[in-house]
Amino acid sequence: MEIKKREVLFSIIIACVMLVIGICLSDFIFQGLILRAEEFSTSTVITDKDQFSYAMSTDFGSSLVYGDVTTTSPVTYDEIGEKYIYIEKVKQHYTMHTKIVTKKVGKRTVTETKTYYTWDRVSSDNKMSKTIMFLGVEFNSDILKLPTHRLDLDSIDVDNRGNYIYETSKDRYYYIVTDLKLTGTVKADLKNNTMNVSSSFYNNQIPEQVKEMVKNDVLFAIGVFWVIWILLIIGAVMGFCYLENRWLD
Repeated sequence: MEIKKREVLFSIIIACVMLVIGICLSDFIFQGLILRAEEFSTSTVITDKDQFSYAMSTDFGSSLVYGDVTTTSPVTYDEIGEKYIYIEKVKQHYTMHTKIVTKKVGKRTVTETKTYYTWDRVSSDNKMSKTIMFLGVEFNSDILKLPTHRLDLDSIDVDNRGNYIYETSKDRYYYIVTDLKLTGTVKADLKNNTMNVSSSFYNNQIPEQVKEMVKNDVLFAIGVFWVIWILLIIGAVMGFCYLENRWLD
């Protein structure tokens, strides 16, 4: 297929127009992420209890606070024994299901009912500490969004099968917990002698790591956008050149 000079010219115009559109879209889409990264990079870093208390009383505002999280009111279940900030007990039941299967047998179409079993979540119960201590200061437990993980029952010497506690052959439990002690960084707005509810907690990360992570997230998102957009530009140009475009003659 011969590409005409006018097609080359229009292809360049298409690429330039889409490039400008991409720049505008990128700025619009990622403005919020960029502002968020700037907020993290300029946040006050706090690692000391006295500094933390002073910052809350003097309305420091955006801060990255590093310290330990624990509680004086831990929770557990009798069969577990170990104590946690949060624990959830999830029940699964071995449930029978049926499905209709259609298949070809020679020239005939045969329909049959098949039976299969799965472990399905049927209910759950949870317990949460009333208060938590962060960097030596007591707060309501909902002040932080703390990480959870599946409890390894072997690690606490609880009798189990495959990390489940079986009540019967058809009923079993597993557990989701927040450990009794965590160390990490909290991104919070400090004012009025407290910090904002549901502040983000970055487990096992120091403030500088959190800043770098947020910055990298922005760069990665922008990079992915431009890879996709450049592929769209290439596709649009190739599609244009593939057409006969007789109107250019």
